[in-house]
Amino acid sequence: MLSLIASTTALIFGAWILESLPNNRVRVLTEESQIGKLAKGLAETVPNPMVNGHQAWLDGLTKAAKK
Repeated sequence: MLSLIASTTALIFGAWILESLPNNRVRVLTEESQIGKLAKGLAETVPNPMVNGHQAWLDGLTKAAKK
C-alpha cells in the first residue's frame, strides 16, 4: 500500500508491506518520508508524535491479529 498526503505545509509519502511468513507469522515493513515545515517540527518534537502514532498502529494490528 502506498499513500500520499500533501498540504501547503507538508508532503508525506508512506508505504506498507504485509508479508505472510511460516508458522502463522506476519512481517510488517513500513517506510515514510516527510518533507516541509510541519514535518521538520514533528521530527524535533520529543516525544515524537509520528513515532508514537506508528507504534500505536502496529500495536493495534497485533491486537486485532490475536483475536
